[in-house]
Amino acid sequence: MSKETWKIWDKDDSVEQRTYKRVTGELPEMECTKQLVNLVSEVYLPSMSILDVGCAAGHYYNGLKKIDAEIKYHGFDATKAYIDFATKHFEDNKNTKFQIADIFELPKNYTQYFDIVFCANVILHLPSMEIPLQNLLGMTRKHLFIRTLISDKTHLSRLLYSDSYDEHGQPTDFVYQNTYSYNYVKKIISAYGNYKVEFIDDIFDSSQINKEHKAYDAVQSAVTRVENGVQIAGSKVFEWQWIKITLGSDEKV
Repeated sequence: MSKETWKIWDKDDSVEQRTYKRVTGELPEMECTKQLVNLVSEVYLPSMSILDVGCAAGHYYNGLKKIDAEIKYHGFDATKAYIDFATKHFEDNKNTKFQIADIFELPKNYTQYFDIVFCANVILHLPSMEIPLQNLLGMTRKHLFIRTLISDKTHLSRLLYSDSYDEHGQPTDFVYQNTYSYNYVKKIISAYGNYKVEFIDDIFDSSQINKEHKAYDAVQSAVTRVENGVQIAGSKVFEWQWIKITLGSDEKV
Protein backbone atom coordinates (compact mmCIF):
# COMPACT_ATOMS: atom_id res chain seq x y z
CA MET A 1 0.00 0.00 0.00
CA SER A 2 1.44 3.34 -1.02
CA LYS A 3 2.44 5.97 1.47
CA GLU A 4 -0.09 8.43 0.09
CA THR A 5 -3.02 6.04 0.51
CA TRP A 6 -3.16 5.75 4.29
CA LYS A 7 -0.86 8.45 5.67
CA ILE A 8 -3.60 11.04 5.68
CA TRP A 9 -1.50 13.38 7.86
CA ASP A 10 1.02 13.90 5.06
CA LYS A 11 -1.77 15.11 2.80
CA ASP A 12 -3.58 17.17 5.42
CA ASP A 13 -1.94 17.90 8.78
CA SER A 14 -5.20 19.50 10.00
CA VAL A 15 -6.41 15.95 10.65
CA GLU A 16 -4.67 16.49 13.98
CA GLN A 17 -5.18 20.24 14.15
CA ARG A 18 -5.83 20.12 17.88
CA THR A 19 -2.25 19.03 18.59
CA TYR A 20 -1.04 22.55 17.80
CA LYS A 21 -3.52 24.13 20.20
CA ARG A 22 -2.63 21.70 22.98
CA VAL A 23 1.04 22.59 22.64
CA THR A 24 0.31 26.31 22.93
CA GLY A 25 -2.20 25.88 25.74
CA GLU A 26 -5.21 27.00 23.71
CA LEU A 27 -6.77 23.61 24.42
CA PRO A 28 -6.44 21.62 27.67
CA GLU A 29 -4.41 18.44 27.80
CA MET A 30 -6.15 15.29 26.68
CA GLU A 31 -7.64 12.90 29.19
CA CYS A 32 -5.15 10.26 28.05
CA THR A 33 -2.29 12.65 28.81
CA LYS A 34 -3.38 12.73 32.44
CA GLN A 35 -3.29 8.94 32.63
CA LEU A 36 0.01 8.77 30.78
CA VAL A 37 1.52 11.10 33.37
CA ASN A 38 0.28 8.84 36.17
CA LEU A 39 1.64 5.71 34.49
CA VAL A 40 5.04 7.24 33.77
CA SER A 41 5.22 8.64 37.32
CA GLU A 42 5.05 5.10 38.69
CA VAL A 43 8.29 4.06 36.99
CA TYR A 44 10.15 7.32 36.39
CA LEU A 45 13.44 8.06 38.10
CA PRO A 46 15.41 11.33 37.74
CA SER A 47 17.55 11.50 34.59
CA MET A 48 15.53 8.84 32.74
CA SER A 49 15.07 9.56 29.04
CA ILE A 50 11.66 9.43 27.34
CA LEU A 51 10.74 8.81 23.71
CA ASP A 52 7.32 9.68 22.30
CA VAL A 53 6.70 7.83 19.02
CA GLY A 54 3.98 9.57 17.04
CA CYS A 55 4.46 12.76 19.02
CA ALA A 56 2.56 15.04 16.60
CA ALA A 57 3.44 18.60 17.69
CA GLY A 58 4.76 17.47 21.08
CA HIS A 59 1.71 18.14 23.24
CA TYR A 60 2.41 15.26 25.64
CA TYR A 61 5.52 17.03 26.86
CA ASN A 62 3.42 19.68 28.60
CA GLY A 63 1.95 16.98 30.82
CA LEU A 64 5.12 14.98 31.36
CA LYS A 65 7.16 17.95 32.55
CA LYS A 66 4.87 18.06 35.61
CA ILE A 67 6.66 14.90 36.74
CA ASP A 68 10.05 16.55 36.46
CA ALA A 69 10.66 20.04 35.13
CA GLU A 70 13.96 18.75 33.69
CA ILE A 71 12.52 15.60 32.12
CA LYS A 72 14.37 14.56 28.96
CA TYR A 73 11.80 14.25 26.17
CA HIS A 74 12.45 13.15 22.60
CA GLY A 75 9.68 13.08 19.97
CA PHE A 76 9.49 11.08 16.73
CA ASP A 77 6.80 11.68 14.12
CA ALA A 78 6.57 10.90 10.41
CA THR A 79 4.73 14.12 9.53
CA LYS A 80 7.09 16.98 8.76
CA ALA A 81 4.55 19.72 9.57
CA TYR A 82 4.19 18.50 13.15
CA ILE A 83 7.94 18.19 13.71
CA ASP A 84 8.58 21.61 12.19
CA PHE A 85 6.02 23.18 14.53
CA ALA A 86 7.38 21.37 17.60
CA THR A 87 10.99 22.23 16.79
CA LYS A 88 10.10 25.90 16.43
CA HIS A 89 7.85 26.07 19.48
CA PHE A 90 10.35 24.36 21.79
CA GLU A 91 13.51 25.80 20.21
CA ASP A 92 14.68 27.36 23.49
CA ASN A 93 13.98 24.24 25.57
CA LYS A 94 17.16 22.22 26.10
CA ASN A 95 15.21 19.22 27.38
CA THR A 96 13.27 18.52 24.18
CA LYS A 97 14.31 17.20 20.81
CA PHE A 98 12.17 16.37 17.78
CA GLN A 99 12.97 14.25 14.77
CA ILE A 100 11.15 13.06 11.64
CA ALA A 101 10.94 9.28 11.87
CA ASP A 102 8.51 6.61 10.70
CA ILE A 103 7.36 3.95 13.16
CA PHE A 104 7.87 1.35 10.43
CA GLU A 105 11.45 2.48 9.89
CA LEU A 106 12.84 3.91 13.11
CA PRO A 107 16.47 5.02 12.72
CA LYS A 108 18.58 1.86 12.50
CA ASN A 109 21.81 3.69 13.26
CA TYR A 110 20.36 5.49 16.27
CA THR A 111 22.71 4.96 19.22
CA GLN A 112 20.46 6.27 22.00
CA TYR A 113 17.99 3.91 23.60
CA PHE A 114 15.34 5.27 25.89
CA ASP A 115 14.41 4.26 29.43
CA ILE A 116 10.73 4.92 28.78
CA VAL A 117 9.04 4.79 25.39
CA PHE A 118 5.38 5.49 24.74
CA CYS A 119 3.17 5.44 21.69
CA ALA A 120 -0.31 6.82 22.25
CA ASN A 121 -3.19 6.82 19.76
CA VAL A 122 -1.04 5.66 16.85
CA ILE A 123 -1.19 1.86 16.46
CA LEU A 124 -4.90 1.89 15.59
CA HIS A 125 -4.18 4.14 12.59
CA LEU A 126 -1.55 1.83 11.09
CA PRO A 127 -2.14 -0.91 8.48
CA SER A 128 -0.45 -3.46 10.77
CA MET A 129 1.13 -3.58 14.21
CA GLU A 130 3.85 -6.27 14.04
CA ILE A 131 6.81 -4.19 12.79
CA PRO A 132 5.79 -1.11 14.81
CA LEU A 133 5.75 -3.18 18.01
CA GLN A 134 9.11 -4.71 17.20
CA ASN A 135 10.60 -1.27 16.53
CA LEU A 136 9.13 0.21 19.72
CA LEU A 137 10.59 -2.61 21.78
CA GLY A 138 13.89 -2.15 20.01
CA MET A 139 14.11 1.47 21.19
CA THR A 140 13.11 0.67 24.79
CA ARG A 141 15.46 -0.06 27.68
CA LYS A 142 12.99 -0.42 30.53
CA HIS A 143 9.32 0.47 30.01
CA LEU A 144 7.01 0.74 27.01
CA PHE A 145 3.49 2.20 27.19
CA ILE A 146 1.05 1.90 24.30
CA ARG A 147 -2.47 3.30 24.11
CA THR A 148 -4.61 1.78 21.40
CA LEU A 149 -7.87 -0.05 20.75
CA ILE A 150 -8.03 -3.51 22.36
CA SER A 151 -10.99 -5.88 22.67
CA ASP A 152 -11.85 -9.57 22.83
CA LYS A 153 -11.91 -9.77 19.04
CA THR A 154 -9.86 -8.09 16.34
CA HIS A 155 -11.85 -5.60 14.25
CA LEU A 156 -10.04 -4.06 11.27
CA SER A 157 -11.74 -1.00 9.84
CA ARG A 158 -11.20 2.24 7.92
CA LEU A 159 -12.87 5.62 8.26
CA LEU A 160 -13.28 7.23 4.85
CA TYR A 161 -12.94 10.99 4.72
CA SER A 162 -14.51 10.94 1.25
CA ASP A 163 -15.93 8.35 -1.14
CA SER A 164 -12.83 8.36 -3.32
CA TYR A 165 -11.58 5.04 -4.73
CA ASP A 166 -8.78 3.87 -7.02
CA GLU A 167 -9.14 1.70 -10.13
CA HIS A 168 -9.24 -1.39 -7.93
CA GLY A 169 -12.11 -0.08 -5.84
CA GLN A 170 -9.89 0.65 -2.84
CA PRO A 171 -10.43 3.84 -0.85
CA THR A 172 -7.82 6.56 -1.28
CA ASP A 173 -8.82 9.05 1.43
CA PHE A 174 -9.11 7.30 4.77
CA VAL A 175 -7.62 6.53 8.16
CA TYR A 176 -7.41 3.14 9.84
CA GLN A 177 -9.35 2.58 13.06
CA ASN A 178 -8.14 -0.93 13.90
CA THR A 179 -8.97 -2.80 17.09
CA TYR A 180 -6.79 -5.78 18.05
CA SER A 181 -7.59 -8.64 20.39
CA TYR A 182 -5.84 -9.16 23.72
CA ASN A 183 -4.65 -12.57 22.56
CA TYR A 184 -3.20 -11.23 19.33
CA VAL A 185 -1.34 -8.43 21.08
CA LYS A 186 0.14 -10.86 23.61
CA LYS A 187 1.11 -13.24 20.81
CA ILE A 188 2.95 -10.54 18.87
CA ILE A 189 4.80 -9.23 21.92
CA SER A 190 5.82 -12.72 23.05
CA ALA A 191 7.31 -13.36 19.60
CA TYR A 192 9.87 -10.62 20.29
CA GLY A 193 10.90 -11.63 23.80
CA ASN A 194 9.87 -12.68 27.28
CA TYR A 195 8.35 -9.42 28.48
CA LYS A 196 5.93 -8.64 31.26
CA VAL A 197 2.69 -7.42 29.65
CA GLU A 198 -0.14 -5.67 31.49
CA PHE A 199 -3.40 -4.28 30.14
CA ILE A 200 -4.64 -1.19 31.97
CA ASP A 201 -8.14 0.26 31.66
CA ASP A 202 -8.41 3.68 30.06
CA ILE A 203 -9.55 6.32 32.55
CA PHE A 204 -11.22 9.51 31.40
CA ASP A 205 -13.54 12.36 32.34
CA SER A 206 -16.43 12.07 29.89
CA SER A 207 -17.50 15.68 30.43
CA GLN A 208 -14.17 16.97 29.15
CA ILE A 209 -14.26 14.72 26.09
CA ASN A 210 -17.82 15.72 25.22
CA LYS A 211 -17.04 19.40 25.68
CA GLU A 212 -14.34 19.16 23.04
CA HIS A 213 -16.56 17.03 20.81
CA LYS A 214 -19.15 19.80 20.73
CA ALA A 215 -16.51 22.33 19.74
CA TYR A 216 -14.81 20.30 17.00
CA ASP A 217 -17.23 17.74 15.62
CA ALA A 218 -18.36 20.09 12.85
CA VAL A 219 -14.80 20.79 11.63
CA GLN A 220 -12.97 17.49 12.18
CA SER A 221 -14.02 13.94 11.29
CA ALA A 222 -14.86 11.39 14.01
CA VAL A 223 -14.10 13.51 17.06
CA THR A 224 -14.48 11.23 20.07
CA ARG A 225 -17.58 11.55 22.22
CA VAL A 226 -18.83 9.58 25.22
CA GLU A 227 -22.28 8.04 25.46
CA ASN A 228 -23.30 5.98 28.51
CA GLY A 229 -19.66 5.71 29.55
CA VAL A 230 -18.53 4.41 26.15
CA GLN A 231 -16.19 6.30 23.83
CA ILE A 232 -17.45 6.57 20.25
CA ALA A 233 -15.73 8.08 17.21
CA GLY A 234 -17.97 8.46 14.19
CA SER A 235 -19.99 5.25 14.19
CA LYS A 236 -17.43 3.05 15.94
CA VAL A 237 -17.01 2.20 19.60
CA PHE A 238 -13.45 2.98 20.72
CA GLU A 239 -12.32 0.45 23.35
CA TRP A 240 -9.15 2.13 24.54
CA GLN A 241 -6.63 0.24 26.65
CA TRP A 242 -3.10 0.91 27.80
CA ILE A 243 -0.49 -1.78 27.31
CA LYS A 244 2.40 -1.64 29.76
CA ILE A 245 5.41 -3.69 28.70
CA THR A 246 8.24 -4.05 31.17
CA LEU A 247 11.75 -4.90 29.96
CA GLY A 248 13.80 -3.95 33.03
CA SER A 249 13.39 -5.04 36.64
CA ASP A 250 14.07 -1.79 38.47
CA GLU A 251 10.58 -0.31 38.80
CA LYS A 252 10.00 2.20 41.58
CA VAL A 253 8.54 0.77 44.79
